[in-house]
Amino acid sequence: MRFNQLPKILLLTFLIGGIGACIAVGESTEEVQTVELGEAESVELDLDIGAGTLKVQGGARELMEGYFVYNVERWEPEIRYSVAGNRGILKVKQGECSAMAIGKTRNKWDISLSNDVPLDINIDFGAGAGNLDLRGLILNSLDIDMGVGELKLDLSGEQKQSFDVSVDGGVGSATIYLPIDVGVRVEVDGGIGSVNARGMIKKRGAYINDAYEKTEVTIDIEVDAGIGSIDLILK
Repeated sequence: MRFNQLPKILLLTFLIGGIGACIAVGESTEEVQTVELGEAESVELDLDIGAGTLKVQGGARELMEGYFVYNVERWEPEIRYSVAGNRGILKVKQGECSAMAIGKTRNKWDISLSNDVPLDINIDFGAGAGNLDLRGLILNSLDIDMGVGELKLDLSGEQKQSFDVSVDGGVGSATIYLPIDVGVRVEVDGGIGSVNARGMIKKRGAYINDAYEKTEVTIDIEVDAGIGSIDLILK
């Protein structure tokens, strides 16, 4: 074998291996999934989506009503729910696929949740667009870990109890809608490109609204993000 042919052989081997690690997109599949609450009095919800669009809102008649659209077969969401005592644990996870998808991919989750049960929500979102309209839900806690993309989070309106929020984001932007009449404190850490907090006061390294420390219910938010921007909007 001539040594000058070795780079070509290595390149061909790499390309063949790369093609073998790819998967073509197929026809879109639509699924509707419903999860009943059962005997649970509170629920921990884990949403794990690699890439796509995620929409979450209240108004479900059951614990969860989900509409899923995907065109990579291995992305079929895995849904598991169990109840131990009076505590429910609901996990919704995108199916794992180590291969690279070739073509225009589609992965959309549209999830409605019950307004009548206290929720601890954990969201792990790799890349894409997240639209979380959580008005009307009973939140114990909210934890969002997002990679690259755009996040819209609506926590405005009446809140029934105090809760903590953690947002850990990467490159992208975030818009967070906050209530005027409920005490709110937002602490921003990390390399945020810009923070727009019109109508809020910066005090001791955190942004607060006029209702902070004046209401029984308080929302404490911690944002730890990389390059990007964040808009805090009172409504």
